[in-house]
Amino acid sequence: MARLLFLQNIEYEFLGPMYISSMVKKSHACALAVGDTAGDFAGIIESFKPDVIGFSIMTGSHRWALGMAKALKSRYNVMTLFGGAHPTFFPEFIGEDGVDVICRGEGEEAVLDLLDALDAGKDPGGIANLYVKKNGLISRNPVRCLNKDLDEYPFPDRNLYDALGPGMDRSVRTILTSRGCYFHCTFCFEDSIRELYKDKGAHVRVRRIDKVVQELLELKNVHKVKTVYFCDDVFGINRKWLYEFLEVYKKEIGLDFICLVRADVMTGDERYAAKLKEAGCKSVFFGIESGSERLRNTVLNKQLKDKDIYEAARMLHAAGLPFRTYNIVGLPDETLEDAFNTIKMNIAIKADYPWCSIFSPYPRTALTLYAQEKGCLEKNFSPDDISGSFFIDSRLKLPDIRRIENLHKFFQTAVLWPWTLPLIRQLIKFPPNHIFRLWFGTIYFYVFLKSEKRSFLKTIGFALKSYRHLLKK
Repeated sequence: MARLLFLQNIEYEFLGPMYISSMVKKSHACALAVGDTAGDFAGIIESFKPDVIGFSIMTGSHRWALGMAKALKSRYNVMTLFGGAHPTFFPEFIGEDGVDVICRGEGEEAVLDLLDALDAGKDPGGIANLYVKKNGLISRNPVRCLNKDLDEYPFPDRNLYDALGPGMDRSVRTILTSRGCYFHCTFCFEDSIRELYKDKGAHVRVRRIDKVVQELLELKNVHKVKTVYFCDDVFGINRKWLYEFLEVYKKEIGLDFICLVRADVMTGDERYAAKLKEAGCKSVFFGIESGSERLRNTVLNKQLKDKDIYEAARMLHAAGLPFRTYNIVGLPDETLEDAFNTIKMNIAIKADYPWCSIFSPYPRTALTLYAQEKGCLEKNFSPDDISGSFFIDSRLKLPDIRRIENLHKFFQTAVLWPWTLPLIRQLIKFPPNHIFRLWFGTIYFYVFLKSEKRSFLKTIGFALKSYRHLLKK
């Protein structure tokens, strides 16, 4: 029996490790630990004795994970495995010291194959989806075909994150009813995933209603969940599936839920918002990105019209559903007034939970390439140059970028209390500073708490850690 130990430095439940854990636990052991330093993990490594230490990482978090892998390899000489977005889109990561194996794309079957090979004493160098480094030589394998039936996979291992302890609010849990997205936004990696899996199966796959309900019943009865968060890229993109599902959900589950939608998907049917509300939906999240239709559709390729945003907001208000909007400032070609117009659109639609990030130029996305072509980002910009947080600062060279960074810190304030706009116009003239970040953190915590129905006491610890992170930057 091979043993896999996941490590992370963020107190948050990620579905990727949970899916892999449930898959490998058929015949192997899997555990997870949360910490910051190598010393934090010494106890569990010495007691669990892993054959593989795994990291599920995004670009940005790869720096901590790589440093940790190097430290642990020098101390324990254990195999390291990296999966998630960063190694998927930057496979050259396999060349870094401390990295033995990377997994590109979906990892359930690949990681099981790896542990099976280790258990049997076989060479894992030919396993699909994996790049394997041994004695300086690298085996680079193509991805396997996508599993067209997601319900063949076991449900995510919800006990994997028991390491978070009782202080973490786990009354709200995430669930996927589908994988993949039909849209082609330039700030997203979806097109890169399509290219990676070209001719390897359908990109968008939707689960069966009965299997989703079975997983939800387990969440409700075993894990005592109070609120379900459907974190599909677009929940219920198939309206026939959605309406059938909502009827069953209302009868058999009956829990509050929140979900991600698209404004133009909603506006195709006047019943959409009302049916969500009737089934127990408590809030809806959707992306605006920019208040400029020109930027939204020509630069971001979101293909979403102003009229659909206003109509979706009207429908949600009529149904009594509060909503969160996702917004980005600091975009290529954006002016300070464009950023203010994004605020004004959120005010006009009376967004209940405005959310905003500063554009983070992830290398090899279409939008980052566009920024480089326009000359507002260095041609040699790399993953290691990314800001520590898309809530802090920008890497773009724009005429008003420092004021836009400041405006980001007051974005939620302006939307929730529009009378503050004249004051904010004056405040953003000052240099970026810790006071602005602290104010942002306070309002962000308030909005997060309300929109996701989180426990105040259990979330305050996470918020304080976030404050310390912001103040260090």
